[in-house]
Amino acid sequence: MKSNNLIILFVFVFNIAFSQEKKESSIVADSNNIVNDSTQTKLNYEKWIIDIGTGVSNGTRPYTDGYFTSVNNQLFNGFVLNCYTVGARHNFSKIIGIKMDLAFDRFINSEENKSKPFEVAQYRTSFQGLFNLNSLVKTKNDISRFNILVHAGVHLAMLKPIAADYNKKVSNGDNYGGIVFGITPTLKISKKTAFFVDFNSFNNYGQNLTWNGKHTQDSNNTDGHMYSITFGLSFVLDKKQM
Repeated sequence: MKSNNLIILFVFVFNIAFSQEKKESSIVADSNNIVNDSTQTKLNYEKWIIDIGTGVSNGTRPYTDGYFTSVNNQLFNGFVLNCYTVGARHNFSKIIGIKMDLAFDRFINSEENKSKPFEVAQYRTSFQGLFNLNSLVKTKNDISRFNILVHAGVHLAMLKPIAADYNKKVSNGDNYGGIVFGITPTLKISKKTAFFVDFNSFNNYGQNLTWNGKHTQDSNNTDGHMYSITFGLSFVLDKKQM
């Protein structure tokens, strides 16, 4: 139910974005001065961007009894880097765009907790729509050094057990998909480089393995959840930028 609400919210925001673009276009047609300003504004955004980052990811459910990754009294499991991402963004305007990424996650029991030993790897990709929240705020400059992007879409993933204490012959893995929703603050540090922090929530459907790599004990449980917090650098690929 929560995932459906997120989809409805994102579609609603996109409708607002397209309506705003249409309204701006009609205003441009009424005046030559506004045409010049609008043309300048449309040029003042990056079209193609590459993101490279690393960070923390954690599967929150499901787990087999006795297995877990959380560490008591440590925020985000002590910020142990176990997630690596690379992605590309394409902006249709300064308001909306799309993104696609590839990521690798490694989940392992912490030496500081009392979980039984395990190690799994997750390979995933996602395709998402982007909306720049800065477009809702009027600024003096067309390009702001600080931007907040919200994004949502679908993702596909493969979970592959690497090691476990309950079976010497490890499972071949599990394939599943789901919905992802996130928010990404970015800070421009040069004309073609920016620093970003990306917060994501993933809802998985058709996940038959637990995050410790074992088949779920509940036959009706085929869903899962994880989060990721990554940071890194964004690089603008456009040759010319106003």
